Amino acid sequence: MTSEPHPPPPAELTETVYAYAVLLQNEAAERAARELRGVDGLPVRILHGTHTAAAVSDVPAHTFTEEALAQRLDDLIDLERLARAHHQVIAALASRTALLPLRLATVYLDDNSLLRRLHNDDSHFRTTLNHLEGHDEWGVKIYADPPAATPPPADRPRSGREYLRARRTSRDGHDLAHQAAADLGARMDRTLTEENWATDVRHHRPQPAALSAAPGENIVNTAYLIPRQHTRTFQDRVTALAADTAGIRVEITGPWAPYSFAPPPPEQTERTDPATVRTAP
Repeated sequence: MTSEPHPPPPAELTETVYAYAVLLQNEAAERAARELRGVDGLPVRILHGTHTAAAVSDVPAHTFTEEALAQRLDDLIDLERLARAHHQVIAALASRTALLPLRLATVYLDDNSLLRRLHNDDSHFRTTLNHLEGHDEWGVKIYADPPAATPPPADRPRSGREYLRARRTSRDGHDLAHQAAADLGARMDRTLTEENWATDVRHHRPQPAALSAAPGENIVNTAYLIPRQHTRTFQDRVTALAADTAGIRVEITGPWAPYSFAPPPPEQTERTDPATVRTAP
């Protein structure tokens, strides 16, 4: 958890403002927010700035102090509950307006603190939101999934030479599958961007095997920013590109809110108004 320098909250402060996302002002999002419940089951509202808005909940100040947040984020059950509520608000609004998801547990002293943040970073927020409008994030994971190389019991090597040959064949198959997955990922990037099916691309670290119940080793983990009108074409194109590549498996996920394409504002060399009380990464 990180914190920006800030004065201590007033002793009489009873509520603070939990922020989920910055978004373009939109009546559909406003209506949807009225039906939502966010962290700790609290209502969600839209706080309007000059050009942009924020989805927020009013939360008890004592449950979102620096110390209280550290305890909550160390408790896996509470962390999962908090993260799920945070994501559900973002997901519900993302289909109704362009939004920039904020990090989990971003809390401001009050409405005015958040409004100053919207004003100070207005250019960044508006540029990013205009880039995201009308798009969804889609994920493509490519797995190296070579055929099983261990011989069945009846066919086990009868000599050291046969054993070494089997090991070399297995290693070669593994290396070929890895290279095929990497090559396919590069081909997808090139094809989808050159043919304008994807507006933007982000590459993430491969997913650890422990997080996937499916077979194979994740080699490519890519997020694509896809215009909604191209969703079906994007899916068909990825499937077609993968169809003739042996030793790999492709997984398409989405649509998601554009987490991968929502960079924070650039660091300010001088910030006279340290609005953020506390922020968890």
